[in-house]
Amino acid sequence: MKEKSSVKISFGSRLLYYFLAVVLWIAAKLVLGFRLDIEDEVKKWKKSKNSFVIFSAHPSVVDAIVLQFACFPRYARFVVAAQQLYSGFRGWGLRALHVIPKKQFTPDIRAIMEMIRTVKSGLILGMMPEGRVSLDTTQNPIDPSTAKLIKKLGVPVAVLIPHGTYFVKPPYLAKGIVRGKISGELKALFNEEDVKTLTSDEIMEKLSLAISYNESESLRGTGHKYGSKSKPYMRNVTNLFYRCPSCGAMYTIGSDGRKISCSECGMSIDISREMFFISENKELPDNIAAWNKTQLDYEHGYWSAPGASFSSRVSKTVMHIGSEDSFTEAGEGILTLDSEGMHYKDDEETLDIPLHAIPGVSGEYEKRFVTFYQEDIIRRFYLEDVRMVARFINSLMVLKGLK
Repeated sequence: MKEKSSVKISFGSRLLYYFLAVVLWIAAKLVLGFRLDIEDEVKKWKKSKNSFVIFSAHPSVVDAIVLQFACFPRYARFVVAAQQLYSGFRGWGLRALHVIPKKQFTPDIRAIMEMIRTVKSGLILGMMPEGRVSLDTTQNPIDPSTAKLIKKLGVPVAVLIPHGTYFVKPPYLAKGIVRGKISGELKALFNEEDVKTLTSDEIMEKLSLAISYNESESLRGTGHKYGSKSKPYMRNVTNLFYRCPSCGAMYTIGSDGRKISCSECGMSIDISREMFFISENKELPDNIAAWNKTQLDYEHGYWSAPGASFSSRVSKTVMHIGSEDSFTEAGEGILTLDSEGMHYKDDEETLDIPLHAIPGVSGEYEKRFVTFYQEDIIRRFYLEDVRMVARFINSLMVLKGLK
């Protein structure tokens, strides 16, 4: 593919970029007590007119705002999931900001060429290599090809670790935010010489370590509180919990946002404003990450048995990347996951996707769907029980050896 000339950013796009940065900064300071700590080396990079890349951890959708703050006052281009550009007003805004659309979980030559153009134009490049928000407050796997991309770009690399963002906008909360504190740390990881001399394996190891996080554990001992006494501060958290850690029953967990209970064994756990679970039984998990660890342990055992599978009745919507159309309804059928891959069947279509050919799956744990790519198609499957989304993703991670 022929390389284009350097990136030209219009006055209107720059005006929109700086307007959003200032407005969001004021809102974040006033509402969420936002603070950003920047290492001296990165401050020097920002004062220069040279390019560098910021890789951000991605526990929450709020991280995109923290990433913009980390780049300010420099203009930056951000890599975003391609389907975001086709989501109404938000899509218009992203296009106006000259973001770089990229297919999730799969190589995208056009996106890579735009990234190269960006750094050659002296701009900051921002991206989130995990590719999706965290299910359980811990880091998602990073594709090894990220190290090759760093070598290809050949510019310094910084890492951004947001704190508290998962809990102010958790993946199970459809609307609004939860009041609480957020912050960020921006640190240098590789200078230009490091990028040249380190091997891809060395780069990958250092990047994975630098960007690792556990939002649940990072809160321990801080005393930070989220939500308010008048509002349930973990409403819908049980969208993530499909298995009881006490009795092992499936799909029996419920919550009012302040207390979690199991309809099968009667287990009852209180939720504190520090986002920990309180119970007299100290064997039970005391945070989201620990609870999901029990579910992942279960899936490792479940999928080791011959013939293991699970199915759900689903409705399906489809969007073709690059078209002007949004998602359209495309029927109802049965979605099955087994050790061979994913299978879908309805009256008009049969899909058999081998495990190795599933590039990745992302979920929105309040809307009951998972997505995956096949060529230039995004399919959303709305599962019959929202908790099955978390199980589907956990199972896929186990089957692919990623968790």
